[in-house]
Amino acid sequence: MDKQLLFVMGIAVLLVLPLVLCLLEILDRRQRSRKNYGASLSEKPRRNIYRRLYQVLTRSALTAGYTQRIGRLYELLYPGEADDIQRKTAGTVFVTWLSCGITLLLLFFTKPNFNNAGVALLLIYVMNTEIVAFITVNLELRILEEMCVFLSNVRHSFYLNQMVDDAILLALQETKSLEMKLHGKKIYEVILSSSLKDAVAAYNSTMHNRYMKMFLSLCVNVIEYGDKEVKGHNLFTANLDNLKKEIQNEVLKIKKIRYKFSGFTFVAIAVCVPIDAIKSYGLSMLPEMDSFYNGSSGMIYVTLMLLMALLIYILNNHLKEMKVPASREHTLLKRLEQLDLLHKALDNYTEKNYSKVARLQTVLKGLGETITPRQLLLKRMLLAAVTSLGMILFFVYLHGVNRHNLTDKVPELPKEIVTVNASQKEMIKGTILEYVSRYLGKQGLEKAEILEELARQGTFYQEKLNDAVADEVIDRIRKYHLEYFRWYELLACICTGVFAFHLPYWLILYKKSIRQMNMEDEVNQLNAIIYMLMYCDHITVKNLLEEMELFAVVFKQPLQECINDYNSGDVEALVRMRESEASPPFKRLVGNLIRCDDVAIYKAFDEIAADRENYHERRKLENEILVQKRADRAQLLSYLPAGLVLIYLILPMVVTSIDALAMFQEMMNAY
Repeated sequence: MDKQLLFVMGIAVLLVLPLVLCLLEILDRRQRSRKNYGASLSEKPRRNIYRRLYQVLTRSALTAGYTQRIGRLYELLYPGEADDIQRKTAGTVFVTWLSCGITLLLLFFTKPNFNNAGVALLLIYVMNTEIVAFITVNLELRILEEMCVFLSNVRHSFYLNQMVDDAILLALQETKSLEMKLHGKKIYEVILSSSLKDAVAAYNSTMHNRYMKMFLSLCVNVIEYGDKEVKGHNLFTANLDNLKKEIQNEVLKIKKIRYKFSGFTFVAIAVCVPIDAIKSYGLSMLPEMDSFYNGSSGMIYVTLMLLMALLIYILNNHLKEMKVPASREHTLLKRLEQLDLLHKALDNYTEKNYSKVARLQTVLKGLGETITPRQLLLKRMLLAAVTSLGMILFFVYLHGVNRHNLTDKVPELPKEIVTVNASQKEMIKGTILEYVSRYLGKQGLEKAEILEELARQGTFYQEKLNDAVADEVIDRIRKYHLEYFRWYELLACICTGVFAFHLPYWLILYKKSIRQMNMEDEVNQLNAIIYMLMYCDHITVKNLLEEMELFAVVFKQPLQECINDYNSGDVEALVRMRESEASPPFKRLVGNLIRCDDVAIYKAFDEIAADRENYHERRKLENEILVQKRADRAQLLSYLPAGLVLIYLILPMVVTSIDALAMFQEMMNAY
């Protein structure tokens, strides 16, 4: 199909598809109004369209996994509302694919070549990730900001009637946000449940918003044990104020991270977009650089540059992310794991490296990863195999490109050939290509045979020119026959496969190092939880551990292990947890928990209460330092692709200019 026709058809599809969706929405609205479903239903035609789109996407084998993965991101933000999750998921998928399709059409199909293909694939991955992250983070920020308003309304209503359920109901009536109404309604249903303990456990198992869990815990404490005054203040309302300040700190931290990291993606990725324009500019300035830009050297360099940009983008995303990653099913890995051959191989590896696998399981669990060590090993093996195979195909493609360049292109003439005008130059180039194609399959070709044929045709009258043309033809035919897969290319494929095999494990260690940067901030959050609960008369150390485990990210695993071992020995379990962690602030926190065996909880943590005056200001300062540390590391990484692009522009020009200067000097010496 003609390139321009394909481009026009693609643009037409991208323009028509939104119009079709709008038309379907109008028709759906009219149909609902005719059938008189009611005001509440007639306002939701758009949801039905997105719900249908979601059903189509989840039924297809090609799109089901991708759609469900985005849906799980929204499940973290919505309390079990299937309709809203489906609507948001379908809308996000549509916007993402529409943007990626426009990018592919504008960048690649307008000028299809190797450089634009690589940049288009890179941009599609980046845009897909950025659009999904932008939509979900915006929604999360909006929910947190609306929760602050909701908590203020609950606090005000509780002052009036001293009833938690009535306060939540009145706050729901004042709330205009759909998302916050869903969350508030869910919490209201939980506290009205006849089996409160089971309802709270079910809510905590499905809800991933830590602050919603904490709010529910505060409400349940008041419902079960009543409220009290502490230091002249109502405990429940004071805790709502503290919770609101924690949410405000979290909102501020997320906004600072978005602001700090907003330019790094542009620096790391956008600099790769004009590489084809750089190539065109370089060739217009010095056509002699065609052998680099359109040869195997230029393609290998562009590939390494794009892979480097992709790797740095992934590393920066890990630096930017401060939450537990969304759970993934790893369906393909689970299916492959059940194959007999792979299952036996994984069993053998696990038995021989049991301690290493156990340590890896601990690390994965601490990072919140749902993948098992066996699945991670299988993933590494698959990545190594696919990478090695891809490298083999890449080298085969490079040899094909080089052969095409030798038989179809003469970017520059040999330095022995000195031409007067452009027409003579084109004639010499055409003669070289003609003789290369004529004698390409001939065995035992001699230079004299080509010289004899050139003399017989009488194309050129200079013996020196005929000799230079014959040398060029012989050299091109020799290079053509040498274009085959070499042993060192196989070695490069194996080395690349080994690198790909270790890369997922290195990324796990990288994420672990990043997570450790967040230790002190999480200890401050755990101290805030303890401060909100330590004045409750019924509270126990185990209750504190359970509440902290719901909130924790970095220390989630040691807290879970401590809770599991608590009944077999409370102090012993706390001592083991303190000895297993290296963070001094967390050790002090656990030490205070151990002290609770001798004194009351509020006395064991009296230093937290004494430090509350400057606590929030200190937290803001510590968050700024933490965000700046991450930003400084990302800044160093982000400028590497820019440096590689600059080398791609300058280095070929410098080398070609030096070669031209050397050739000119030789010509001057010859005269």
